[in-house]
Amino acid sequence: MTFTFQGGFVGTRCSIQFREPSDDRNWQSWVHIYPEDVNRQQIFDLPEAPPADNGVETIKLVFEESSDFFGRITVYDMKIEGLAI
Repeated sequence: MTFTFQGGFVGTRCSIQFREPSDDRNWQSWVHIYPEDVNRQQIFDLPEAPPADNGVETIKLVFEESSDFFGRITVYDMKIEGLAI
């Protein structure tokens, strides 16, 4: 997963959550990432797959903290790359 933020407006703590196809209500925590307060591209290697029995239907990013005093976050670019097995 890659991010490019505007410096000064970075989500400095991000929870990546997932939901299984059979469960449309409950989000499960997968991993936390901690972006730096910079405006260059940042790459985060995620674990191979979330611990899901039936695969993953949806991924959600929750920015829990921001480098900005008012909590603002500006994402210029985000990519999720990988293989589907």
